[in-house]
Amino acid sequence: MQTQMSSSVGTKLFLLRALRNPRQLGAVAPSSRHLCALLARHAAIDESSPIVELGGGSGSVTRGLIKANIDPARIYVVELDQQLAIYLKKAFPQVNVIHGNAAELDKILPPEIIGKVHRVVSGLPMINIPETIRQQILQSCFKIMAPGGAYLQYTYSPRSSIDAEASQLKKQRIGTIFLNLPPATVWQYTKE
Repeated sequence: MQTQMSSSVGTKLFLLRALRNPRQLGAVAPSSRHLCALLARHAAIDESSPIVELGGGSGSVTRGLIKANIDPARIYVVELDQQLAIYLKKAFPQVNVIHGNAAELDKILPPEIIGKVHRVVSGLPMINIPETIRQQILQSCFKIMAPGGAYLQYTYSPRSSIDAEASQLKKQRIGTIFLNLPPATVWQYTKE
C-alpha cells in the first residue's frame, strides 16, 4: 500500500514537473515496469558493485531496480530537480539520493564508490541536452566507472541519442519496449 501510494504521488509530481519544464524531463509519463525490468536485467551484473541512476524522476526505474532484488544501498540516484530529489529521498529512504548535476559525478558521489561503478543507468533526455553538456555527462560517467563498465541509456527515439563514434564509444542496442509510453529503446555504451 505504501509503495502504491508513493508511486501515485510520484507520478503526480512527475507530471507537474513535466508540464513546468518538458525539455528537462523529456517524457510524458514515468517509465513502464517493462522498461524498468529490461534496465534492471542489464544493470544487475553482480551483487556488490554500485549502480548509478541519472534522472530519477518519479522513481519508476529505482523501483524496478529494487524489484529486481538489487540492494537499495547499492543504488545511487542523481536528480537535478530539487523537488523530485526531495520526493525520492522520502519514497526510497534506503537508496542514496543525491540532488546534483550528472556532469559532476566525481564531485557529488561518495569517494569510496569512484572507480567501482559497473553500470550507470540514464533516463536523461540526452536528445534535448546540448552536445557540450552531453559530452560532459558522458565523460563524468566514465570517470567514475570501473574498467569494463557500461552506460545504459533509454530513449524514445528509435535511433541512438548519443553519437557513439564522436564520443569514442562502442554502442549496442539492448532492446525496444513497445509497452511504454512512448515506446523506448535501450542502448548500452562502453569504452572502445
